[in-house]
Amino acid sequence: MKRTIVIGDVHGCLAELKELVDEVGYVRGEDRLILAGDLVDRGVDSAGVVRYAMKIGAEAVCGNHDNKLLRRSKHLARQRSNPAYVNPMKPCEDQENTLASLGDAELAWLGSLPYHIKLDEFNAVVAHAGIVPGVPLVRQRDEAFMMVRYVDKDNGKMKHMVMPGYLRPENSDYWADKFDSSFDVIFGHNVVGLKDIKVWENTNGGRCFGIDTGCVFGGRLSALVMQERGTPYEVVQVDALKVYSQTLGDFE
Repeated sequence: MKRTIVIGDVHGCLAELKELVDEVGYVRGEDRLILAGDLVDRGVDSAGVVRYAMKIGAEAVCGNHDNKLLRRSKHLARQRSNPAYVNPMKPCEDQENTLASLGDAELAWLGSLPYHIKLDEFNAVVAHAGIVPGVPLVRQRDEAFMMVRYVDKDNGKMKHMVMPGYLRPENSDYWADKFDSSFDVIFGHNVVGLKDIKVWENTNGGRCFGIDTGCVFGGRLSALVMQERGTPYEVVQVDALKVYSQTLGDFE
C-alpha cells in the first residue's frame, strides 16, 4: 500500500537524511516523500540535500531558510549584473557557499516549492511552520505557512518574535495551542524537543504534528509515516551524527 512519508527540518544534514530514507524503506514510485521545509542552512551539506531530494523524487514545502536562500540568490545576481547594487541582506558564508554549489536547475527546483501541500486522503496539510488558526487555507499568507509561531491572544493575528534573542512576543499564544479546525497539520520550523515529536489534539478532531526534533542541533531527524486514513501514524527517527549548530534562542 502506498505510504506518504513526511520528514522534518533537514537543515543540511545529508547523512542523516539518507539514513532516515533507508530506515523508513522509501520506494520511489510507490511511496510519496515530502520534506517539511528548511532543507538548507546550519548543516554541513545543504546543496547535497537539495540534490539528493531531487534525485530521489522527493517533494517539499518552502521553509523560511529556503526562502532566505532564494532571496540571497536574487540579490547576488543583481550584484553581478550591477556592481553598484548594495545587497540589503547581511553576509552569510554558509548560504553563499551553498549558492556557489547549486546550479540553475537546483535553484529553479527550490524556487518552485509550494508553501503548503494538501493531503486530502488523510484530511491533512503539510506546512513548514503551520497556519494561523481561524483563517481558511486559501486565505493564509505565504509568510504564515513559513514563519508562524505565535498569534495575538486578542485578535488571533500572527505575531513576530521579538529581536534580538528570538523572544516570545507579549500577549501571544502558540498557534498550535489555538488550532481548532477538524483537519491535521504536519509542520516543522519549531524544534519541539531533541527526542520525540509533539502532537496537539483539539476537540474538533484536528491534530497538529510537530516533527522538527532538532537534528542539526544534535537531536533527531524524524519522519511521520502515513499509510491509511484512520490508522495511527508511525514515527521513524534517526539520531544526529553530531551537533552541527548551537541552539539559537527558542530554536528559531
